Amino acid sequence: MGSTLSNILLVRTDRIGDVVLSLPCAAFLKRALPGARVTFLAREYTAPLVRLSPDVDAVVSDDPADTARALAAKLRDGRFDAAVLLHPTARLAQALWLARVPVRAGTAYRLYSFLLNRRVRQHRKYGLRHELEHNLDLIARGLGLEYPSMNGERMAFPPRIDIPDALVASASARVGIPDREPYIVVHPGSGGSAMDWPLERFAELTDRILDTEAGIPNTGVVVTLGPGEEQLKGRLQQHLKSTPIWASGLTLPELAAVLSRAALVVANSTGPLHIAAAAGTRVIGLYCPVAPCHPRRWGPYGPGHAVIMPDPDRTCRGCRGARCPQYDCMRSIPAARALEQVHKMLATT
Repeated sequence: MGSTLSNILLVRTDRIGDVVLSLPCAAFLKRALPGARVTFLAREYTAPLVRLSPDVDAVVSDDPADTARALAAKLRDGRFDAAVLLHPTARLAQALWLARVPVRAGTAYRLYSFLLNRRVRQHRKYGLRHELEHNLDLIARGLGLEYPSMNGERMAFPPRIDIPDALVASASARVGIPDREPYIVVHPGSGGSAMDWPLERFAELTDRILDTEAGIPNTGVVVTLGPGEEQLKGRLQQHLKSTPIWASGLTLPELAAVLSRAALVVANSTGPLHIAAAAGTRVIGLYCPVAPCHPRRWGPYGPGHAVIMPDPDRTCRGCRGARCPQYDCMRSIPAARALEQVHKMLATT
């Protein structure tokens, strides 16, 4: 079936990290189906980020306020051979059906899966594989494609975005980052999907990096804040002794540009961490041991990155809150441990 496909729609309309970890599907399709055109359906907020992918030919913005019928009318103009529902919702599945897309692939375990005609039996909630690998598996099985290989080995498809030099320069100037000054990005916020490293730990790490006597010489710190996280600045400043550079109010492409110039990014499990990895920057991710949030599924993908957990050998099926004797386990990760990892990774550049 795969060889007959030349115009394919990828559907992912949820959060930043999910979208970034779906971009490799476009690279997979380009390799498996040379000459194929790949279009990506994304929310208006994430669409500019998707446009930075070298493997995506076109982006369609989805307004969640549109009905399935209105979205279907928009998609029908694309004359797609196939669509892969990477983010399953009833509205999106109905829209693909109403748009009469000939091949509609997605997971098999939803009440609305009958609207799809290529149903893949795939469970993600147990966190046994990385989200990116689940996405590629859905593409391959849903569209009947062979997994591309090179020299007898399966090809790797890490996330990748290309950021124009002009955007890097303009975003750096907007934030106030001095030219050619190396810096480490600290991103203390998150999307609220996992337990976070406490703000006071991020503050202590920032202070220790910027310490004029014991810190990292000639290296600044840029604290990035995503949309809706501006209030974290005041809370973080309560714990800070040093003065980092603050970056907030940026578009996603501008944020990607700032992250791309960094020597390292230290962050919770959140979308900007995956943006940084896709932009070619090494990251240190701070993760809790709860199975749905585990780095086994949501960690930075690709070589050169690092993950810090309270206990790397422990996996909790769910967080029991205050009933757990190790509740708020993220607080047990000392800033010194993160700083040690920073030094280690900087030493291997």
